[in-house]
Amino acid sequence: MTAIPKRFRVAVEERADGKCEGCGRIAPLELHHRRFRSRGGKHTVSNLVALCGWGNHTGCHGKAHSADPPEGWAISQYGKYDDELVPFQAVEGLVWLTADGRRVLVGDTPF
Repeated sequence: MTAIPKRFRVAVEERADGKCEGCGRIAPLELHHRRFRSRGGKHTVSNLVALCGWGNHTGCHGKAHSADPPEGWAISQYGKYDDELVPFQAVEGLVWLTADGRRVLVGDTPF
């Protein structure tokens, strides 16, 4: 298993600004692959979110691995979409996660 490149980790952590991107809580954060690595997910800024919780079990990280995660927290392996084109349900609403490390509300043009 390869490590997440530092530049991507830093971009996601800066985007999160110390808060869980799912609930807004200030807590220890882990990076979560929206398209799971086991489903072909890559280490990209648009595929990674900073979530509270430990492992795949607690907090928003556990919710992302549940049977019914919020929109965009788990992306199907069968979708032929770029991760950037799958919106993510963030604390501020439905957002696009861009390759350059921004969260843009759906309805605004990120590209």
